Amino acid sequence: MTQEYGQPGAPARAPREMNGLAIAAFVLAIVGWCSPIGILALILGYVAKGQIVRRNNSGEGLARAAIILGWISIIAFVIILIAGIAGGMFANWDEWRQDWNDQYNN
Repeated sequence: MTQEYGQPGAPARAPREMNGLAIAAFVLAIVGWCSPIGILALILGYVAKGQIVRRNNSGEGLARAAIILGWISIIAFVIILIAGIAGGMFANWDEWRQDWNDQYNN
């Protein structure tokens, strides 16, 4: 007695392909924490999200995480920049530059 393998049942689904742009956006969002690189992660995250919908890829969670981390990174960078300007971090720039020139150019 032989067993038949072509019996009716649920068809096997092939796994969806992971979107590479979502991975890249997530990596940039992690690496670019509190820096302008977060802008690039944000842009790539939105592009990856659109590609995932069009191509039926996986990686929606990575794209969403990259978008969230990108926005947090941009907001944190702006806050740090404003705090630095308000705190006088850049107020003595000319003085620091003159000290550098005096010390290393003589």
